[in-house]
Amino acid sequence: MKGKKSDAVLDLLILALLSVAAYATSFQGAYQFDDFRCIVLNESLKSGSLVAVWRFSPGRFLVFLTFFLDQKFFPGSIFWQHGVNLFIHILNGCLFYWLLLLLGRKRFLSFICAALFLLHPVQTQAVTYIVQRLELLCLTFFLLHFACLLLARENRLWIFGAAAALIMGMLCKENMAVAPLAALAGYLLFFCRDASAFIKNNKKYFFAAGALFLVLALLVLRFAGVWKGTSFDFRPLERLYADTPDLAAYFATQFKVWTVYLRLCLWPFGLRVEYDTPVLEGFGSPFVWGAVIFWIALFYLAFRFRKKLPWFAFGLAYFALYLAPAATLIPNGLYEHRLYGALPGVVAAVVFSVPEKWEKGLRWISFALIALFLVLTARRNLYWRDAEILWRDTLQKSPLSFRANANVGQALLEKERYSESLPYLVRAVELRPQTVEAHYNLACCLAGMGDLRGAKEELLKAKKLKSRLPEIRKLVEETLREVDQALGASE
Repeated sequence: MKGKKSDAVLDLLILALLSVAAYATSFQGAYQFDDFRCIVLNESLKSGSLVAVWRFSPGRFLVFLTFFLDQKFFPGSIFWQHGVNLFIHILNGCLFYWLLLLLGRKRFLSFICAALFLLHPVQTQAVTYIVQRLELLCLTFFLLHFACLLLARENRLWIFGAAAALIMGMLCKENMAVAPLAALAGYLLFFCRDASAFIKNNKKYFFAAGALFLVLALLVLRFAGVWKGTSFDFRPLERLYADTPDLAAYFATQFKVWTVYLRLCLWPFGLRVEYDTPVLEGFGSPFVWGAVIFWIALFYLAFRFRKKLPWFAFGLAYFALYLAPAATLIPNGLYEHRLYGALPGVVAAVVFSVPEKWEKGLRWISFALIALFLVLTARRNLYWRDAEILWRDTLQKSPLSFRANANVGQALLEKERYSESLPYLVRAVELRPQTVEAHYNLACCLAGMGDLRGAKEELLKAKKLKSRLPEIRKLVEETLREVDQALGASE
């Protein structure tokens, strides 16, 4: 027994060292995107008030509490924030390894799964993009929840641990809501075939989790502005929901999106910050129906061979359940960090579905993949050093991307490299002429180059367009007045 424990400890140490080697380059990463709104410019983190932190994001309070503690003890230290993200990532790899052992898997195969999870290059966006600690901590409690339910088979007190993990996970991200369903899928495939027996044997868990979940939901609704007298609002989301298509068309698109997600898990090349948005063709498109048929066939095979290949069935169910909150009806876009918690399902399905007689070959293939993934991850992290580098990489792979053109142009604009910025901003306006920010940035570029009349023309176009964000409208009007004053002075 002692030998097995020491072997497991050695495995965990190796996993940690491999992760540090892969993510040493992540410490060069800069703040990006929502890092500014949620961390750098978030006054609630500097206020010293936990109530202010709760009001900023009640449904994700636990994660913002960690940012609050970062600010309190290590103010302004991006190095520390990267370190915390890496620590949680390593912890998740160790939890995944432990969970597989609890499920009766061989130590070597469990190690391979954990290593592939930790070093897979698609994970870089979740780990290196600091605000995606949301994804990291959600998976921590997702895995803990399942592990506690497994331990409760021997000691019923672990049921309360599972309930606590569920609630804490719900204070990290909404994906946690499907954790009981993932656990149910695991129980039905590996331990018992009767769902009613599982529910009956875990009544205390469902009672405790249900009561706490109800209280949490009411508190979140209270501070989300559903009732009067609250300060929280959804202004950062207004633009997102203003531009979304009808839900039927979006839902149809998600079958294609899931195919891209699966491809990224199995073939992690061509990674980028933002992928070309699939055409919203609805269910009338043959391409959409092709994706629908593919997923129906995959789930049919999983169900048909669930007894012979239980890990294939479980991995597919886990993958689908984890993605469901972010990739079905709620408009969220296609981003790599959404795969962070879903990847364990794909890794386990592939590794544990390989026939035992091929295990020796799997060993060498796995070692080669671990080495390759380590190099790819270390290299991918370097793109997060600077917004210009990050978006140039995306633009190279998606030349018709509006956001890639707009963000490369904006990055150059902020560096006052106006002549270099101009073609990207012009292209962004051509790709999406109805976007206020595109015309505004082009106007700023033209003004920086001394073309005030051209700048005024772009600002007038921006003023005619609708923007639900009042701060953008105000900025356009103020800049237009400044340009008019400069033109009047020159004449």
